[in-house]
Amino acid sequence: IIKLLIRQGARPARAGEFTQRAFLHGQFDLAQAEAIADIISADSEAAHRAAMQQMRGGFSAEIKRLREKLVHFASMVELELDFGEGDVEFADRDDLRQLVEELQKVIQALIDSFDVGNVIKNGVPTVIAGKPNAGKSTLLNALLQEEKAIVSDIAGTTRDFIEDELILGGVSFRFIDTAGLRETTDTVEAMGVERTQAKMKEASLILYLFDLKAEPVTEILQEVNRLENQGIPFIPIGNKIDQASEEVREALEKRGDFALISAKAGEHLEVLKELVLAKTQLDSFRTGDTLVTNVRHYDSLLRTRDSLGKVLEGLAVSVTGDFLAMDIRQALHYLGEITGEITTDDLLANIFSKFCIGK
Repeated sequence: IIKLLIRQGARPARAGEFTQRAFLHGQFDLAQAEAIADIISADSEAAHRAAMQQMRGGFSAEIKRLREKLVHFASMVELELDFGEGDVEFADRDDLRQLVEELQKVIQALIDSFDVGNVIKNGVPTVIAGKPNAGKSTLLNALLQEEKAIVSDIAGTTRDFIEDELILGGVSFRFIDTAGLRETTDTVEAMGVERTQAKMKEASLILYLFDLKAEPVTEILQEVNRLENQGIPFIPIGNKIDQASEEVREALEKRGDFALISAKAGEHLEVLKELVLAKTQLDSFRTGDTLVTNVRHYDSLLRTRDSLGKVLEGLAVSVTGDFLAMDIRQALHYLGEITGEITTDDLLANIFSKFCIGK
């Protein structure tokens, strides 16, 4: 049947062609079109909800409101340029300054939401770290409920990171098992330690394991204080609680911030999961605030903020309308790029090429 249709002039749909045609015919804007791709690729409930919110037009409506407010003043400034003589000012400078400051606050809030939106879309990078033999690989296997990582009593078994995904509370977490942190003369193990430290810097959350059977409580608390002073987002985990002394158990229970578990026996893992969810602080998404999840939108918002910043700088030194108009036009351009009011063929080709065939 397909061969017959092709011989009669039909052809297979290109990637994203149906969605692209709907966009070109005004059925929805570019941000909503991109949300369709996000819905298709969403692998968690939270990512799906964020994409659905964008497809329904919540984010687009926010951008359009910002643009409409700015267009009014842009037209007044442009009108001043048409006269070209005298000190005619149709756009009240104080009102313009107030508007730009208001827009800056809204845009900054959208920019800040990208930290949450990005991890919801791509998963929360969560590093499992600690000294060798603390039980990091055992914990990864216990969380995933499968033998993903090799477990051995020999310290330094894990020399490279192992990564897998787990959905907790509708949110995707990318758990990363890493090499044990210690000084070593072994070249390969040292490379693993370096990679662990690099992953810790990139992580949104660190699960830092302590071996309660082997590590003295004073050393454990010193390490926790060091991590706290560095401002690292982490959960201290006391592993092998079933083998810990009463003294160690009591000292850590008094602190109240430790997750005390036995990864091997599977004890208290549900409590740990609840702590992980609470630590990510995804409250802004749960309350329905608009989130930015797309890197292209994030970049356009940064450029809009910079252009509006130049408008404020110009107003502060009373520059003429022609200079203000340039920066206002730039801000409108970047906002228009988000919803597709300003597009290029290359931009559209890049966006829709990422869709699956036909969609």
